[in-house]
Amino acid sequence: MQSFAVFCGSAPGSAPEYLAAARDVGTALAQQQRRLVYGGGERGLMGAVCSATLSSGGAALGVLPRIMVKAPTRGPNAAAGTGSAEGAGPMQLDNGTEGTQRLTTVLVPDMHARKLRMANESDAFLVLPGGYGSFEEAFEMITWTQLGIQRKPVVFLNVNNFYDPLLALVERGVSEGFITSAGRALITLVSEADASSAGSWGAAAILAAEKLGPEIQAAGSGYWNWSASQNGAKQPADVTQLASAERAVDVKDLTFAFTQEREPALVDCNLSLSRGSRCLLIGANGAGKSTLLRLLAGKRLPGRDAHVRVYGKDVFHDAPRGIVYLGTEWAMNPVVRGDIRVSHFLDSVGGFRHKARRDRLLDILDVDISWRMHQISDGERRRVQLTMGLMEEWDVLLLDEVTVDLDVQVRADLLKFLRSETEERGATIIYATHIFDGLSSFPTHILHMQMGRTTSSMPITWPPRADGVCQDALPVLDESGSDADALSEGERGTLLPTALAWLRADRELRIKTERESGNVKRGAKAGQVDTDSETFYKKYDYNN
Repeated sequence: MQSFAVFCGSAPGSAPEYLAAARDVGTALAQQQRRLVYGGGERGLMGAVCSATLSSGGAALGVLPRIMVKAPTRGPNAAAGTGSAEGAGPMQLDNGTEGTQRLTTVLVPDMHARKLRMANESDAFLVLPGGYGSFEEAFEMITWTQLGIQRKPVVFLNVNNFYDPLLALVERGVSEGFITSAGRALITLVSEADASSAGSWGAAAILAAEKLGPEIQAAGSGYWNWSASQNGAKQPADVTQLASAERAVDVKDLTFAFTQEREPALVDCNLSLSRGSRCLLIGANGAGKSTLLRLLAGKRLPGRDAHVRVYGKDVFHDAPRGIVYLGTEWAMNPVVRGDIRVSHFLDSVGGFRHKARRDRLLDILDVDISWRMHQISDGERRRVQLTMGLMEEWDVLLLDEVTVDLDVQVRADLLKFLRSETEERGATIIYATHIFDGLSSFPTHILHMQMGRTTSSMPITWPPRADGVCQDALPVLDESGSDADALSEGERGTLLPTALAWLRADRELRIKTERESGNVKRGAKAGQVDTDSETFYKKYDYNN
């Protein structure tokens, strides 16, 4: 076990034993070269456990919700540009703490994202005395293990017999039939006698976690097997099982036309994504990708009864904060191409308020803030656009071909950054592109759009399973069953061949539809009629 999440009070408690136990834990983690993952606070037991870890030469990750952020400070969290407003009592993690360069503080959108990040970063959970927040965090981790979402031990440090009432409550739950014996085995308490035997509260807690961990792993996967169906029912991990408000993006049976006289640009489109998803939109030019992204961005009214939701909210009438749309037309705007310094451009949209992220993006996208917008190339303007659009934390990012102008290295670095945003903050990305090199490991889902329709009720999970099979990834090209352009077995699960097969099938379907309607619109067989100018030039063609 390399990383331990510690849940504890943001206050010091009324007895000195509580702070002493917190320092014991931090010291033991550092001495055993285990990383501390904690709630990011600077006071109370939170500050004490982190201070002891750093003072003993260890490393720590603090996870701080934005709601807990106060004005920038010169303290140890200065690298994150924030100080914590969480906690009571004297400062425990002060400016003089040695080794604060080994402290990384990350900001997350909310309390749920904090627990998720801490869980993903940790191998076990240690619970010191605390209040409502500590109780809730610990019991949610136990619940996740009981459900099979994770298989990680939870160890309570019973300092001053603090958790005796909790243990009594759990035992009452067992005796009354609400908690099974297997459920009771998911937690353990470390006593003062255990601490004395091991030499410290921290050493005893780590020892208990390492003993409990293998037992939990061997016990099975919990109530649910999250990688398979239960008796034919959809598994709870399926995004369709989430309420609309819990889905990052939710589009149901969307049909949209630009005017009543025109045929719909989108017909019965569906798209549902959970937090942290990275979905590629794949389809031919004119398939409706940009229209769908613009509707999700709230740039067009989708219709009175249309179901287009981001985090459960109507994107046109009640759009939530945190939706960012970046399209190709921005760089062609006359204002953008004016004689404006990049530094002034960024400051005009609040770059000074997001200095840490702005500077990180300037490095990733290789932007010179002294550039003047009218003197730089289209690709460089595109980098400025991306810096502007991404420097404030976003929840849903809609990308419409905006990487087309970037060179290979910058594009690769940008994709790495975007991936970290989804993994660390739970942000969601929908990305429409025709450039697939270097993308195979980027998406978590892919969605095929064909002539204004989504071809599946849900995006396909990507990458495919370990056996190389990607469900519904191989299109049928024509009614005869010809597979001349289908993927070979060796190409299954490879993004570019999958996309190419889809696009070829799209073209065959469009041509077939046009022929059946007698209205061939493209190519040499479109039945073009000479215009007056063509008649003139044919008669007076001086090249002949």
